[in-house]
Amino acid sequence: MFDLIRCEELERGIWAVSIGQPPLNLLTQGVRRELGDAFEWLSRSGCVRAVVFESRDNFCAGADLKEFPLRFDPLVARAHCENGHRMIFNLVSMCKPVIAAIDGNCMGGGYELALGCSFRIASTRARIALPEIRRGVWPGTGGIRLLERVAGAPFARRVLLTGEILSAQFACEHGLVDEVVDPEALQGQVLALARQLADRPPSSVQSIIGLLDQDFLAGFRRYLDCEREHFIKTYQMPCAREGSQAFFEKREPDWW
Repeated sequence: MFDLIRCEELERGIWAVSIGQPPLNLLTQGVRRELGDAFEWLSRSGCVRAVVFESRDNFCAGADLKEFPLRFDPLVARAHCENGHRMIFNLVSMCKPVIAAIDGNCMGGGYELALGCSFRIASTRARIALPEIRRGVWPGTGGIRLLERVAGAPFARRVLLTGEILSAQFACEHGLVDEVVDPEALQGQVLALARQLADRPPSSVQSIIGLLDQDFLAGFRRYLDCEREHFIKTYQMPCAREGSQAFFEKREPDWW
């Protein structure tokens, strides 16, 4: 079904989605498109009771920065943003439990994906960040609103405005992940939770998720509409160009 991601049944009712682009599992526009398709299919399929989102080596190290300069064109920026928004909304609006199994780097758009899941279980070697501010931009796939939802506005400000890299334990202490386990226990812990969720009556599970999320989803859709316009403007600003150029020149950006 897919070229850039994997979507497969682990056991009856439990499906796994992963980005098949190791070692960094970067979020290219092609990967975003396929993830959006996968989330839509998983949401509609009657054979899916629970979903595990995992990737080998690194959960996802974020966006492919080679695509950033393309966004200096407003039409491309809009297309990129709308592609990402379709992906994240299809994930967040899925009325089935999704568990993020976070190992290695979980950065930028990768952590935005994790925030869109129902549960986040991380290994002790996971590293978590929304570092976009250090590149002159900001999380443009719903991450600001999703982070505020799980961590509250005060701590969300710190994460977003500093772009600092957080350890799994520190992230757990502040609600950014739900649980931290040893790397060798991660798969077993995630699968145990998936089995428990898949064993619950699907109609009740979907009703609970739908009722819990109905107000958030209505506001989130409006937020994404607003975010899209800010996203396009951001990539027309000098800071976005300086951040991109500094990355490719392997130097610190000069915001002055």
